[in-house]
Amino acid sequence: MKELTTRAISGILYVALLTITMFSSPLSFYCLIIVFAGLALWEFQRLIKFKSIVVPFVLAALFLATYLSLLPTVFFNGILIASLTVNTIICFFCLTNRQVDFSKGSKTALILFYIAGSSVFIPKLLGLNDPGEPYYLLFFYLAIWVNNSFAYIVGSRIGKTKLLPAISPKKSWEGYVGGAVATIILLYFLENNFSIYGNYWWGIALLLPALATLGDFIQSYFKRRANVKDSGTLLPGHGGFYDRMDSVIFTAPFYYLFLKII
Repeated sequence: MKELTTRAISGILYVALLTITMFSSPLSFYCLIIVFAGLALWEFQRLIKFKSIVVPFVLAALFLATYLSLLPTVFFNGILIASLTVNTIICFFCLTNRQVDFSKGSKTALILFYIAGSSVFIPKLLGLNDPGEPYYLLFFYLAIWVNNSFAYIVGSRIGKTKLLPAISPKKSWEGYVGGAVATIILLYFLENNFSIYGNYWWGIALLLPALATLGDFIQSYFKRRANVKDSGTLLPGHGGFYDRMDSVIFTAPFYYLFLKII
C-alpha cells in the first residue's frame, strides 16, 4: 500500500509539471523536457555501459537551437530521418531478440539519435498548434498514458497470451488490445470535441498504441541486456526517468512525422 501511494504521488507530480509547463510557456516546457531527457540519457548511458560527457552538451545545444529556430530545415529533417532510422533498427533487434554486441560507434548513434534526437521532437510538437493551445502535445501524452494504463490493467487481470515473452514476459495480447481500444475511445472523444486531427484521428489511434508498446519493449530489451529491473531510482515507485519516458521518446519522431504529413 505504501509503495502504491508513493507511486501515485510521484506520478501526479510528474504529470502536473508536464501539464503546467506545456500550458504556461514553450520555454518552461523546453527547460523541463531537457532536464527529463538529460536524466533519461544519463540512465541509458549506464545501461549500455557507455558514458560520454560530450553528449549532454549536444543534447542541450540541440534543444536550444530548436527552441530558437536556429537549425536549417535540411539539418532538422536530417535529425528526424536519423532518429527514425536508428529507432527502426533498434526495434528490429528487439523484436528478433538479437544479442548484438554494440560497438562504440553504435552506442554513440543510440545516444545521439534514439535518446537525444528523438527527445527534441517532444517539445517540437508545441509548434504545431497555435500558441497557448498545445493540443497535439497534450493528446500525445494522454493517449500514451491511457494506452499504457489500460494495457497494464487488462493484462494483469485477464492476460493469458504472451506478446513477446523473451523480452517482457508480463505483457500480453489481451493487455495490448485493452490499451488500444481505450486509446481509440479516447481519441474518438477528443476528435469529436476538439477536431484537430480530422479524418486522420483513426490513424493516430492505431499508430500510438503500437509505437508506445514498441518503445516499452525496447526499454525492456536494454534492461534485460544490463540485467537490471529499473533504469534508475530517481522517480519513487516508477524507477528512473528512462523507465517513465521510454514510450514517449521512441514514439515522438514518428508522431511528429505523421502530423507533418497530414
